[in-house]
Amino acid sequence: KLSFPLHTSADTMASEAFAKISGKDAKAGSWMVVNLEKKKVAFVAEGEGLESLKKALDDAQCMWACINVHGVDVRANVESTRHKLVQINWVGENVPAMKKMGALQGKGAIAKLFKGAALELNCNKPEEISTTEIVGKLSAAGGAHKPTYYAFGGGEKVDLNFYDKANK
Repeated sequence: KLSFPLHTSADTMASEAFAKISGKDAKAGSWMVVNLEKKKVAFVAEGEGLESLKKALDDAQCMWACINVHGVDVRANVESTRHKLVQINWVGENVPAMKKMGALQGKGAIAKLFKGAALELNCNKPEEISTTEIVGKLSAAGGAHKPTYYAFGGGEKVDLNFYDKANK
């Protein structure tokens, strides 16, 4: 269990962490995890990279995570990056049935915190959180123009191979 300094509330820490991972200077793969404590959003952890995010999720808790995935478009003379926030609604496999309702209770508070999420995933096993799953859903939800690749931090990226080299 994490402890917080007396002068900083858990929801303030969550807001600050979200500002950090969702800002225009946020690194690819920046993430944060929160849960509910006494019906209030409580900051749990933050980090970088999809694999470390999966390790931060407790299979005996309802938790919510947000990761910043970068859609990077590389053209002959310019490179642009679009930040895509992915919200993960986590109900661990070992959460007791009565506590699973906590996931529904927290949805409103979490929606207020994770503003601008491009995608929501509902998961209860770490293997359900994959670059393949996220890229597939981001590509389906995106507009006509696809990025060259999606970056998940820590050198992990998924090349879409959507454009041939002549069009780059």
